[in-house]
Amino acid sequence: MARTTFAVAVVLGALGLAASAGAQDPIKARQAEFKEFGKRMGAIKDTVIDRKGGTMADVAANAEYLAAKIPQIPAWFPEGSDKGETRALPDIWLNFADFEAKAKNAASLAQALVVAAKSGEQMATAQAFGKLGQEGCGGCHQPYRRPQN
Repeated sequence: MARTTFAVAVVLGALGLAASAGAQDPIKARQAEFKEFGKRMGAIKDTVIDRKGGTMADVAANAEYLAAKIPQIPAWFPEGSDKGETRALPDIWLNFADFEAKAKNAASLAQALVVAAKSGEQMATAQAFGKLGQEGCGGCHQPYRRPQN
């Protein structure tokens, strides 16, 4: 019994260390967050632009997620996290105040998308979505992200 308990403790400890190590890698953590952003933006696009289905309530829920997470973006880029497999350009850290301002603008645009989606107005929601994509996401991607190979 003691041997089994010890083995379980070792396995759980190893899993905990692995999870902790992953959580401490800011590049992997932010990439996971941005991948989730992509999924959420894609779901919104499917509903309000491509009209493939979904409800305005779904759009509002995805927009609320984005509006809650976008203000956290600057914290996902601690100094030194430009080393490794990342598309983040060093200009982020050279112009961090501008980067923060762009994240703040994106957060405001995401909040406008929430309001539009909750109104139920398809056209207003599509416009707010476009603005978030162009000005919010694109506002950072253009100056601060390497193009995909």
